[in-house]
Amino acid sequence: DLMAHATNDIQQIRMATGMGLVALNDAVVLGAAAIGFMAYISVRLTLFVLIPAPFIVFGTRLFSKKMHSRYRRVQGVFSDLTEVVRERLAGIRIIRAYGTDQRETDAVTAVSKTYINQNLKLVRITGAFFPMMLLFSNLSLAIVIYLGGRQTILAHITPGDFVAFISYLGLLTWPMMAMGWVTNLIQRGRASLDRINAILATRPQVSDRPRARTVAHVRGVLTFDQVTFAHAAGRRPVLDQVSFHVAAGQTLGIIGRPGSGKTTLLNLIPRLYDLDAGRILLDGTDIRDLRLSSLRSQVVFMPQEPFIFAGSIKENITLGDTTLASADVIAATQAASLWETIQAFPQGFDTIVGEKGVMLSGGQKQRVALARALLHQAPIL
Repeated sequence: DLMAHATNDIQQIRMATGMGLVALNDAVVLGAAAIGFMAYISVRLTLFVLIPAPFIVFGTRLFSKKMHSRYRRVQGVFSDLTEVVRERLAGIRIIRAYGTDQRETDAVTAVSKTYINQNLKLVRITGAFFPMMLLFSNLSLAIVIYLGGRQTILAHITPGDFVAFISYLGLLTWPMMAMGWVTNLIQRGRASLDRINAILATRPQVSDRPRARTVAHVRGVLTFDQVTFAHAAGRRPVLDQVSFHVAAGQTLGIIGRPGSGKTTLLNLIPRLYDLDAGRILLDGTDIRDLRLSSLRSQVVFMPQEPFIFAGSIKENITLGDTTLASADVIAATQAASLWETIQAFPQGFDTIVGEKGVMLSGGQKQRVALARALLHQAPIL
């Protein structure tokens, strides 16, 4: 969904604010100039020519609302289609291993058909809008030929003025037709802008308190005091009044069945989640009174599922920090039982591991993540 916002929606906004505004200014200037020139020749005939204008305004307003809502649906389904394709490509090995190729193909086909259907609904609106604009612009031409021709025959205006009037009407026809194209662009851009604004308006659930402070270093005394947490309001708490104390340098192991809240408990320490009740104290200070950046600099977090970037082994361990000493990097890899593996690679630390560490085995990925955690020392691991 985010990728669709960053590509398709941004492109539509770009077209609306670029080509859309250029064409809008062009249409306004040309239209105003054409009306001025026509009024100079014959005010009465000009007023007759502008008879279809209210219908154009009314039709544009009516069609704009429908286009706006349908563009939003199209962009939303495009996000779904992007995600379905991305997920199937990312999990291609599982799909092949379990022989579910046809089922997953059907899933992609179903979303693709939904995307096509939404586009067809949109085209029914835009396909009626442009002919409507053309009809009203040509209606103005018919009025000019009929009334202007009579005025020319009756010598109220000269043949030269009549020809000039039709030429100016030609200048006015383009802005009237262009308004349809501009409306199409702007409505598409508006729909995309609404989707982008929904992201920009989102505020993080975990943030710094107004008077949160910074700490340079802590000893690492951790206390859970009657901590309660639920993943959603109204749901049963995953953790219910959990209390324990871990002294500096002490190691604590927590065991429990799957889903009992072990990982959730750990996620509360660097405030990946915020607790619902109770307190978590670091050296006697409530962690919510510390700035997030300061708190997380005191904690090294080793996830269950290690994430590997597409760079080299060294870049994955150091996270791009070039100030770290080579001896410390080697010591961390030795502690993680990764040093011998790295030496076996032809390029050693400079071995490129590929997207999500595709060149490494599952165990090697875990050891790279462990070496990363051991290298970035902090009071709490």
